[in-house]
Parts: sequence; structure tokens; C-alpha cells
Amino acid sequence: MASSRRGNSRQRGFVGEILHRFVEERFFQIGASLAYTTLLSLVPLVALVVGIVSIFPFFHAVLAQVNRFLVQNLLPEKAGAVIAQYTLTFSQKAQDMTWLGLAFLALTALLLMVSVEKTFNHVWRVNASRPIGERIKLYCIMLLLGPLVLGGIFGAMSYGVTVSLGLFGEPPWLQHYLFKGVSLALLWGFFAFLYYAVPNARVRLGHALAGGLFAAVGISLMQRGFEIYLSNVPSYTLIYGAFAVVPIFLVWLYLCWLVLLLGGLIAATLHRHR
Repeated sequence: MASSRRGNSRQRGFVGEILHRFVEERFFQIGASLAYTTLLSLVPLVALVVGIVSIFPFFHAVLAQVNRFLVQNLLPEKAGAVIAQYTLTFSQKAQDMTWLGLAFLALTALLLMVSVEKTFNHVWRVNASRPIGERIKLYCIMLLLGPLVLGGIFGAMSYGVTVSLGLFGEPPWLQHYLFKGVSLALLWGFFAFLYYAVPNARVRLGHALAGGLFAAVGISLMQRGFEIYLSNVPSYTLIYGAFAVVPIFLVWLYLCWLVLLLGGLIAATLHRHR
């Protein structure tokens, strides 16, 4: 009985510490700043990725896989296809810019990665930044290999699930949830990698996986809730009309960053309570 009370007390202390830090250290404002930075950096990031992929024609299918994955799992359903199409169109036009313009785009994309690293270091309460060489290496890995690896894994897993479907006469609803499971597993791995690799700290893999699982499930549930809200309360469409996709996307980015920050706090707090 006493051990049960101590366990409940530790659990309340764990959750309480996360919530206290989230409010006390102004993570609501940090999430808003990251959402705005992401909005500004999205087209430059996509332009750089498209430019890199265009050098290797055999990776075009990978880019299509990444685009489909993002629309289905990381964007609100009502606005996802429109956002993806606009972003891809703008990024393709960016390839016709001068070298000075491209340098500005690269600087804007770099700003997002620097902001994310700085924020994750704050979550883990790390004051020292990586040496410049290590930071450049990390950014290159995230920028160059990230989309290709993500697209390759998603394509391979989707192919494996597609080939195996029907072998045991699964009903359509089960096939639907199998694909959902593949997408959720990819999100989990991607977020866990961010929590593991980005902070300038030794993060245990189990802690990163716990934070990544929270973020993946949280964003998946939030996507469904956001879809229900937009379907039943079309206030943004009534007020903004054709421009409704912009505030919808900005609110979505803000909510996503709040979930990601909470996942990071879970991983960091587990590290402190080990």
C-alpha cells in the first residue's frame, strides 16, 4: 500500500515537473516562435531538398513517397493537399533564382535548424553548443539524408504491407489500420531520432523512444481532432475564404510544435529521473 502511494507520488511528481517546466519556461511562446520560423523556412527547405533530389533522377520516386507521407500524416486533411501543392510549386520556382537568392533561401532554412537545435538544448538544459563542424555535419545529415531515408523506408514498408495484404483474407478495415500502423511507426522513429540526435547531450535510446511515441501518437490524434473541428466548425473558411489555408496551417504548425516540445520534455525528464 505504501509502495503504491510512493509510486503515485513519483508519477504525479514526474507529470507535475513536465507541466511546471512547460508553463514556467514559456514553451507556449517557444512553440509560437518555432511555428512562425517553420512557416518562413518551409519553402526554402523544400527547395533545397528538391534541388538535391533533382541531381539524382532515381530519387524522384522517393520524393513522391515523402510528399505522400507528409500529406497523410503531418498535415491537416482539409488543407494538406493544398499546402503541399503550393509549397512544391513555390520551391520549384525558387530554383530559377540567382545565386544570391539561393544563398538567402539556404540561410532561411539554416535558421530553422539552428532554432530547433537551440530549443532542444534548452529542453535538455544544455548550455554548451556543439562545435561548428559537428553542427554542420548534423545539419547536412538532416537536410540531405533525412528525406531520402524517410522516403526509402516508407516505400519499403508500404511495399511490404501491400504485398502481404490479402494473403490471409484480411477485411478492408484491418488493411486500413495496417497502413496506419506503418505510418505511426515511421513517425515514432523519426521523432525519436530527433530527440536522440539533436540535443547536445547523451540521450538514452529508451527515453528518446518514449518521447517519440508520445509525439507520434499525439500528432496522429490531433490530426483526427483537427479534421473533425474543421468539418464541423468551418469558421476559418467563412472568414478567410480562399486564404483560409494560411491560418489553418499556422495553427497546425503551432499545435505540432507544442506536442513535439512536450515529447522532448518527457524524454528529458526521464533522463533526469533515471
